[in-house]
Amino acid sequence: MVAPQPPHELTPAEQVQGVVDRAAVAQRPWARLPVRERAAALDRAAAALEPDAGELAELLAAESGKPLGQAEFEVGGAIALLRGNAEEGRRLGGRVLPTEGNTGTEYDLATTRREPLGVIAAILPFNFPVELFVEKCAAALVAGNAVVAKPPPDAPLAIERFRLALVGAGVPADAIAAVHGGADVGAALAGADGVAAVSLTGSTAAGVAVAKAAAPTLRRLHLELGGNNACIVLADADLDLLVAEAVRGRLMMNGQACSATKRIIVAAALHDELADRLASAAAEQVVGPARARETTVGPLINPDAAARVAAQVGTAVSQGGRLAAGADGADGAYFAPAVLAGLPPESDIARDEEVFGPVFSLIPAATPERALEIANASEYGLMASVFSADLELAWALAERLEAGGVVINGSDNYRPPVIPFGGVKLSGVGREGLGYTIEELSREKTIVLRRFRRRTVDGGLGG
Repeated sequence: MVAPQPPHELTPAEQVQGVVDRAAVAQRPWARLPVRERAAALDRAAAALEPDAGELAELLAAESGKPLGQAEFEVGGAIALLRGNAEEGRRLGGRVLPTEGNTGTEYDLATTRREPLGVIAAILPFNFPVELFVEKCAAALVAGNAVVAKPPPDAPLAIERFRLALVGAGVPADAIAAVHGGADVGAALAGADGVAAVSLTGSTAAGVAVAKAAAPTLRRLHLELGGNNACIVLADADLDLLVAEAVRGRLMMNGQACSATKRIIVAAALHDELADRLASAAAEQVVGPARARETTVGPLINPDAAARVAAQVGTAVSQGGRLAAGADGADGAYFAPAVLAGLPPESDIARDEEVFGPVFSLIPAATPERALEIANASEYGLMASVFSADLELAWALAERLEAGGVVINGSDNYRPPVIPFGGVKLSGVGREGLGYTIEELSREKTIVLRRFRRRTVDGGLGG
């Protein structure tokens, strides 16, 4: 059993440096352990958490507003990620470099190995807190780093249970530490002396602030930031498939996912039919408490978030959009799914205004070329998608979309652990995923043994 989480206090910003200092001390002996021992600790943590998965999902749903079925999926996925990172750590290797091809180095032996960076600052979001805690911290730990995590103030509880499981499994407490608080604590952590890298999932504004804080020390940045994902729908698209994928892709975590389908750029001839179909789908959603099994859309993370979405919808209507389904106001932290139709390409949310809530935004486009132009006009570039029966055309659009990844005939809210997930432009720096996060949070060192290869071998084997 995993011990219940004790109450935790907010960390004064002036105490963050001390936490980082202790993590730096703990990191050295942790890194000296054989990787098999570090990997075994991740496996033991997974085994300790597994019997409590249902309880942890209830806790995650209660604190984040995530519908219970999604919370169960996240907790199960996070436990699997612990084991997956253990396996990735066990096969972490280097290279033998081709020195024989250069004059003067023919008899040298040059190899590479992966080494830890040191102390990693992991700054976590509220929307997928457990998954991203494990994504960052398990990879960092198995590579030999120490971690100081900053959980989101609105959803710290399930993360703490996972952290305590790692400590119970043998990770030194100072090597998997946590600090709690708001933006001041995050800024203190990102700028603390001794932090080798900052891995942050959050808003683009937060990423830019971290980059500025990190600039004087040139510490490594690993940033997964905002997105205004474009879904291009061509005239020959399968609308049944599209609606099913769009509903899943947009409404996950109540629309509060960086990689949600935020802009649907649709062939003008299909626009009205698609608006009607999405309006029907929106009306079918069950809005309610996150822990109620029948709920498909729970509350947003707090009432301010819901009010912000309502204001964005109002602005979109004032800029020429039409509210085809849903209300234009919030009910506390709840915001019922809405459909905005006929958005002009120059409207805020058709370009750079990310709506973090359950809103479908439809932008008509006369041609595939125009759809591509609208999609790429955004400052963001996380994920994108294309729906079409013409796979050659869809592939051509995928190659030209300015995004970290593109899905054809499926939701762009696509993140299995085996793909390198991340964005371009203001959507971030670096990639996450099994193996990819370890590479981001470790470094390659070259070790050379000069004149190691003998030119001749006594006993007749020379030449």
